[in-house]
Order: sequence, then C-alpha cells, then structure tokens
Amino acid sequence: MKKRIFPGFAFATMVTAMMAGPVAAAQLPAREAGLWQSVTTVTGPNGQALPHALNVVTVSCVDSLNDQKFFTSEKSACTKLRISGSGGHYTITGTCNDMGRALKIHEALVYADSKNVQLKAMYDTRSGRLTVTSALQWQGACLPGMMPGDEGSISGGVFKKADNINDTANQ
Repeated sequence: MKKRIFPGFAFATMVTAMMAGPVAAAQLPAREAGLWQSVTTVTGPNGQALPHALNVVTVSCVDSLNDQKFFTSEKSACTKLRISGSGGHYTITGTCNDMGRALKIHEALVYADSKNVQLKAMYDTRSGRLTVTSALQWQGACLPGMMPGDEGSISGGVFKKADNINDTANQ
C-alpha cells in the first residue's frame, strides 16, 4: 500500500497493516457507514512523534463494500497476515514488503462499538520500531462529493481528497 496519510510525510508502509494482504481466521466487525475521522500520531524508536505526525486529523468515507479494505485489503505488499480476536479486540500480525525488505507488523484494534475504534500498530523498520496510534470516530454521513473509499482532510467545511482506497496504487 502506498498511502499518503500525513501532509509532507510519505511513508509507504506506515499503515500497511490497515491495507493488508491475504488474511486468515477472524473477521473484523463492521463499522458504521459514513464519514470517519482519524486522529493519528506516529512515534519513532526514540518515543518522540515524527515531524508532521502528531495528532494528524484525516477523514474517510466508509461504506459496507469498502470498510474492511481500510484494514485488510486483498491486494497489497503484505502476505502471511493473520487476524485474530473476537468481541471488540482484534490483532493483525504478519509481514509486508517495504522496498524489497520484509517488514514485520503488529496491529491491535479495539472496537468500543460500530462508531469508535482505537488502533495501535507497531512496525519494525530499518531505523527501528515505529508506533502508530489512531482514534477513529464516526462523524455522520459522508460529505457531499465524497465517494466511498475517499480519504483526505476537511478545511473550512470542504473536503479535500488525498486518496481513495480503491485507487490502483493502493491495490
């Protein structure tokens, strides 16, 4: 996956597990369809937030056909991924390819309900462990002009598209 979540911060594997490859075992619970806001922080091996990666707010338009793709897309640079868990607690573990190098991932998802999800992911990279934490919360209906799978930001009440989960580069 080649998602650009942070303005000025392109890290292809940052949210790889959110767009993982073939999956075995448990299924993740369905989230409420509509507009989802994520507040995300990425910390480096030293425990400090990376530049431009502290409390970054993004939005996405989720529907029943695209919901699971945000966490477990069937096509990406990840293999041997496994989802386990039940109730509101799930983990995704596995290996992804980052520029020809295997990258181990471990992601924990906590579903308070269909409108609130907490994410904590750890990625072992060449420079050390990165930790991604996100609070995902349902906001209501997607904004006018948004298509299911759209991701971006809101500025002055207007949606600014950065990506779509279904774009070829994300497959």
